[in-house]
Amino acid sequence: MEKRDRIAGSTAVLLLIGIFLISLIEKNSLWIEVFYARGFYRFYSYVPRIIFGYIPFSLGDLFYVTVVIFLFYFAVKLIGNLWKGRWKASFRSLMFIINLILGLYVFFYLSWGLNYYRKPISTNVQLQVDSLKLADYLVVLNGFLDSTNSLRETVDPSQWEQHKNSIREDLNKWVGQDTTFADFLSRAHIGTKSPLNSRIVSLFGVSGYFNPFTHEAQVNTAMPATFIPFTTVHELAHQQGIGFEDEANFIAFVRLEQHPQNFYRYSAYLQTTLYMLRELKGMYPDLGKDYKGRLSAKVLNDMEKERYFWSQYTGWVDDVMGIFYNQYLKHNNQQEGIARYDRMTRLVLAYELKKRGCRE
Repeated sequence: MEKRDRIAGSTAVLLLIGIFLISLIEKNSLWIEVFYARGFYRFYSYVPRIIFGYIPFSLGDLFYVTVVIFLFYFAVKLIGNLWKGRWKASFRSLMFIINLILGLYVFFYLSWGLNYYRKPISTNVQLQVDSLKLADYLVVLNGFLDSTNSLRETVDPSQWEQHKNSIREDLNKWVGQDTTFADFLSRAHIGTKSPLNSRIVSLFGVSGYFNPFTHEAQVNTAMPATFIPFTTVHELAHQQGIGFEDEANFIAFVRLEQHPQNFYRYSAYLQTTLYMLRELKGMYPDLGKDYKGRLSAKVLNDMEKERYFWSQYTGWVDDVMGIFYNQYLKHNNQQEGIARYDRMTRLVLAYELKKRGCRE
């Protein structure tokens, strides 16, 4: 066996050992919270900020494209070598593919992925999410419906359609100044970008995404402006070290709820109210329908605009992406899959009850 073949084999063994060690670390959420999330990650986040943070376009998108091209090229090469009986060349192509995948897997968890296994935010902000009652849920939902309707009367979303990049820039600064969750979130890298092509991203049904390799947070600016503030702050929460989707939603709500700009607050209440209505409808269909009927015509019109926007891109690509992402979340400590987003209602309800003095 040649030297480079031995190096490739040794690299694969070392990477497999690394994956095994990561699987052991994942079981200790306290260790991850103290030493990784609040220790290593806060310092390491300066690295991608220095390398990628000041570049105006998304290098992360180019990274994904490059990886796919490399994998495709060596997969074709592997098949060709096997077809021609070139066993040594086939082995090298196979080892390159294996080591690339294993290397990305290890780097993913070291760079950001271990945040999926940190202490839950309910522990970090001392929220009691157990024993929540329907009566409390309806009281909070009533208030949110009123707030959503009243805020909609004070804003005109159409005036924001030409200022989507300004929304992101404003909220980058707002999150950078916010200290609500300073105890357990990284502040090393705070900033969002637009994807290289928002229309292509829309085909995948994606409103925003965080790249764990480059630490770039992207917001799909093709979608209606009403939903951009919530998505922006959600993705920034991931960038600051939050893995769970419901927790990123919760942080987005709390931060925007406190913003002096009514349009941003409207985005927070609208999204959160829709999550609460969807969960209520899932448990009590008739009750959910009745409560949704309390939304004003203007709010319903904003919802219809969002529905129409996504309907233009719905297709097999979106379906495949949904299946893949659902499995990705389940693999990363979120057994509910995509339904994890909806669980933000537990956090919001516990947070509101705590604010009102109903819970300690």
